[in-house]
Amino acid sequence: MSSSDIDIILHAQLIIARMGEKELMNWWNTDIAYEMGGADFLQRLLGDTIAPLSAGEAILRAAYLKESQLVSEMPNSQNVYTLFRPEPEMGVALEERLRHFKRYPEDVPKEISQILDPKKDWTPDDLVDLIKPEKPVTSTGSSFGREIEKTVGLGMVDVMTNMASILKTNEKGRYVLTFYREA
Repeated sequence: MSSSDIDIILHAQLIIARMGEKELMNWWNTDIAYEMGGADFLQRLLGDTIAPLSAGEAILRAAYLKESQLVSEMPNSQNVYTLFRPEPEMGVALEERLRHFKRYPEDVPKEISQILDPKKDWTPDDLVDLIKPEKPVTSTGSSFGREIEKTVGLGMVDVMTNMASILKTNEKGRYVLTFYREA
């Protein structure tokens, strides 16, 4: 998978992770990416360049923990993948890309820097407008959340941006899991 594809997926993850902070949709109990929250502390500790990326890692981790909790309640969850709990190869690629950005901050795409800017006062509507999947898919509801079907010809970028697109419709304070199952 190309680095530009990984960047698209990382961008979608960061949008939803930022939306989930308690200041906006309250899906996880963090406010680390906000200037008045933990971002100021991180900036003093790590500097202007690394602090936003560290905040990004923190909000991604919070989202991962939330989804892990929800997936653990599902039967036969060993082949269930989500936006923040992707297939292992994808998870490794995303982690490596974030590490690369910490070593080479000049490589961080403008879109990702914008999402992580602690001075930017995002609203949920601002963030929702940033997610536009190219190939929309249908999802079916279940007692565990919204399941999308990973069909032949649908690439990982499409799968992940579709999951983000569905998640952006969640209500404040209520996180409904979006997932797919690997056959």
